[in-house]
Amino acid sequence: MQNAFLPVEAASALVASGAVLFISGPETLLRQLPQGNWIGATTAYFIVEGGGVSREDRLFCTRFDEAVAARSAILLGDRLAELVERRYDHGFSCVVVPAFSAALQRYAVEGPDLSGLYNQPVFGWVAGVHLGKVGSETPKVFDGKTGIVSEDGVAALWIELPDTIEPHLDIVNLFDAGDHEAISFPEAGFDVTDCCIDGVHANLARYVVANGLDTRLPLVADYAGAMINVSFQAVDAENGRVRFYAPVVPGVTYRLARPVADYAGAYAAAAGDGRAETMLSCNCILNYLYADLEGHPTGGFVGPVTFGEFAYILLNQTLSCFSLREAPRST
Repeated sequence: MQNAFLPVEAASALVASGAVLFISGPETLLRQLPQGNWIGATTAYFIVEGGGVSREDRLFCTRFDEAVAARSAILLGDRLAELVERRYDHGFSCVVVPAFSAALQRYAVEGPDLSGLYNQPVFGWVAGVHLGKVGSETPKVFDGKTGIVSEDGVAALWIELPDTIEPHLDIVNLFDAGDHEAISFPEAGFDVTDCCIDGVHANLARYVVANGLDTRLPLVADYAGAMINVSFQAVDAENGRVRFYAPVVPGVTYRLARPVADYAGAYAAAAGDGRAETMLSCNCILNYLYADLEGHPTGGFVGPVTFGEFAYILLNQTLSCFSLREAPRST
């Protein structure tokens, strides 16, 4: 498994070589790539060795030399179950989904309940565009095998691995729950009006404004031992509505996150003694903005900056990272 930040000519040569690839970058460059064993998605932001950058002339390419076989497709409409049904017995799945699409909402709501989803790593990101072009350009995903481009589908790449290689999927969440009141919700969804705050019925939007909450910080909840973020997209106190980048879940207790004092130091600590540069990592655009990651390294974690991340389920303000390792030898 190798990462490279390449001009389109070099990326095209890599595709032509028959390599199995996961590619991110500007739409104009992705459209120039030849057909081959790859899927891709649009973004204008990346984390490279020197830190965060916004580039319109490069593609971030991850090459899976360990692949025994690969197949790809764009899943439309009610075909989400194929994400699990079409995978290999030993391997992993890569996915990309356009931001602001119905496909993303379907995945966010229905994905966690797919039968067998957690039996094998599912890794990927939400496609985006340059922030200055939101509203004028649409995020897109690509199936390199067929040449199909979609604004509303799940692009999936299923990869088979030899028995000697194991896939590893992790998340780095720099946030934990703060000391604010406990918040719970009666219904699942991206759009919220009513909630309970310390057991008392309330309107979330008006509570956020009245208490001056910093919506650059996500809500954090414990999902079966994993701390998961739900990030604020918009707060409309006049109409009493909050829009999130991921759905809240009933029966779960959320609290506003504690601020992170040193993002770069926290990423370096998360990397530890490991070689983070040998992983493919997806970091959220909200971290890129709020932590001022442009030009600042993130402990060696490299990859696209995205409008959301997948580590089985949809995540926000999180870094998800994927690697391939030799399987332990049996004794």
